[in-house]
Amino acid sequence: MNTIKLIDLLKLPKEKLSRLKLIFNSDWDYDPNNTLDEFKLWLGDRPRRFELLKMYSHGEADLVRESVKTHNPNGRKRYISGDYVLSFIPFGSKDWLLVNAYKVINDNKVFVEADESALPEVAGYIGKLVITWADRNTMNIVMRDKDAISRLTVKTILEQPYDTVEAKFPGYGNVNLSWSELKYVLHLQTWQTALENQKGVYLITDTATNKRYVGSAYGNEMLLGRWQAYAKNGHGGNKELKILVEEQGLDYVKDNFRYSILEHEKSATNDEAIIARESWWKELLLTRNPKFGYNAN
Repeated sequence: MNTIKLIDLLKLPKEKLSRLKLIFNSDWDYDPNNTLDEFKLWLGDRPRRFELLKMYSHGEADLVRESVKTHNPNGRKRYISGDYVLSFIPFGSKDWLLVNAYKVINDNKVFVEADESALPEVAGYIGKLVITWADRNTMNIVMRDKDAISRLTVKTILEQPYDTVEAKFPGYGNVNLSWSELKYVLHLQTWQTALENQKGVYLITDTATNKRYVGSAYGNEMLLGRWQAYAKNGHGGNKELKILVEEQGLDYVKDNFRYSILEHEKSATNDEAIIARESWWKELLLTRNPKFGYNAN
């Protein structure tokens, strides 16, 4: 697979590239007793945790988009008038989701005045562009070095903006989710309704190794319950996947696993029939062979 550099994708003109600034916003705790008055007027007196991706995908995308246009809560400036800014939030252990793009036209306030129409080259990627940057543990980084920016790579471009994924259920044959997407959609009523009364056989693909895991959902769990287990701990109780998570950490799952549905049946379907189909898929995809898969049996 060819690696696409962020700069090559955006094709920004030189005058914008020379003033380009990338902001990597980490999750943060708002404490009204330890911040500026302008923040208090905006956020009130209630402490809260800003879990940016969760907020972005759970109805608070506008709040996230505005929050990434501010200087730091303690008053330290992150912006200079004339900057062209791309703002990102965490999207996995090493990945970042683009949530806003703008030109700073007044940096004299905590909430900078910005022109969100100044980067039309980027407009179509907001909420969809995911880039990889390994320095994930550094908080609230400002990157302006053109050489460093040119090394950033594109991880993926989502089919639709992440804050609109509520999305109707796409149909069983069209499910193809990252771990972060899986964790999100299982909270949506449309997805819960589609999965809660369906047995079936599903596929987990490790995009780093191309290994696969075939699993089945039957009994009282159905597809919804089975996938909720994966969203909770990454391995769902499966032997080989549990070993992988213990060795590599949950971040490995977040970065590399994708989930899809091979077959689905109504809840009245006999459990043995589902198990038989699971075994058939294991044979077809060779997932019991450790070279190709994670199935232990």
